[in-house]
Order: sequence, then C-alpha cells, then structure tokens
Amino acid sequence: MSRKVCVALLGVLAILVVGVGCGGDDDEGGSLTKAEFAKQADAICARQESEKNKALEKAYADAGQGAGQQKEQERIIADVALPPVAVMAEELADLGTPSGEEEKAEEMVEAIEAEVGKIEDDVAGTVEGKVGTFDKANKIAQEFGMKACAAI
Repeated sequence: MSRKVCVALLGVLAILVVGVGCGGDDDEGGSLTKAEFAKQADAICARQESEKNKALEKAYADAGQGAGQQKEQERIIADVALPPVAVMAEELADLGTPSGEEEKAEEMVEAIEAEVGKIEDDVAGTVEGKVGTFDKANKIAQEFGMKACAAI
C-alpha cells in the first residue's frame, strides 16, 4: 500500500474517531422533565405490554389443551412473557431520568429488573402466584403519574 493511501486512510479514521466522540449527551440523566419522562416511559411500557399480550395470546393458542399444564405455563412465562418486560426495563434505563427525580426513576427500573430476575430464578413460583409481582415498580410509576408502567 502506498504512503499516500495510508495517510488518507489514517485521516479518514481520525475523522471518524473524532466524529464519534463529539456526540451529545442529550439522553443522559436529567435531560427530561418529569412529564416528558412519564409520557415517554408510558409509551415504552404500553408498547412492550402490547407485544407481550400479543405473544401470549399466540402462545396460549398454539399450546391449546397443553396450556393448562404447569411445565407449559412455565415455558410460556420464561420464553414469551418475560422477554418483553426485560426489554421494557432496558428501554426505560436508556430513556434518561427527569431532573430532580433521578433516584426515583432508577429505583423503578431496578425494581423491574429485580422482579424479572426473581421470575427467571423461580418460574414455577410465578405460575403458583408466589413470584412475579411488580408492586414496587408499579407504585413508583404511579408516583410519576404513569398509567401503563403502573400496571406491569
């Protein structure tokens, strides 16, 4: 490779590195008002709940008579119901936090993540109604004035 080509490639690489490093932090914590956060978070929760419900309807229809069996219910919870809730937590964590409410917003996401972890660890307990309440996250969402996120 000629020296001119190497210099040109290094120049392009330098521009790319500088360009990537110049991104703003618009979505970092504190960039949203409480109302903006609640609205955007509710949109995330509503979308993921809708995805979850559609997937559950299909899974139960596909399972037919077997849907009432414990192992099939556990599979549906683990493979169908839980992934959209985990995605919801990730999207909420990436949303940013409202100014002055950073701790509360982070606590809500952590409560969702903690409950997802409990369900992953004890899917049978979820089927039995012993595991899987999102009460803490729902309560915090209510404090923000959310509707969809308060009904996980």
